[in-house]
Amino acid sequence: MQRGSTSKPREKRDSGVRLWDKKCNSGLILVYFSVSITSTKLWESNYSDYQQYLYDRIKGFIEDSVTPIGYRRISKIFNDEGLKTPRGTSFTNSKVHSMYNKGLIREERMNREDIVEVSPVTIELIIHPILGRIRRSPYEKRFT
Repeated sequence: MQRGSTSKPREKRDSGVRLWDKKCNSGLILVYFSVSITSTKLWESNYSDYQQYLYDRIKGFIEDSVTPIGYRRISKIFNDEGLKTPRGTSFTNSKVHSMYNKGLIREERMNREDIVEVSPVTIELIIHPILGRIRRSPYEKRFT
């Protein structure tokens, strides 16, 4: 302190950057991350009740029997019962095979687990290289 001066002595300031002690006003903190969610829960079931009934019967004949029944025999059973395909035609072995395979694909798609991916978080302090300060837009939140 100089002689005759009435001001208080100046405190030494730390030149290090402090992010969280409410004294840092020399920068802006940016946080970057992204989230990606892949889900099958957004799809609705587009099978009619009749299509689901036919698929369940075909699956029961093939998977639940002690000795699986072939596609030709299943088509004969359906035709003998007077059932028609969803398009109104009689059953053939290829139509039964197609309905069974497409039903399996549909079940796998509907029961698939959701995939959630989160990128690594990046925290960045931005300081203007010349001014030692940052240029702020009125929309950015200041940390002071």
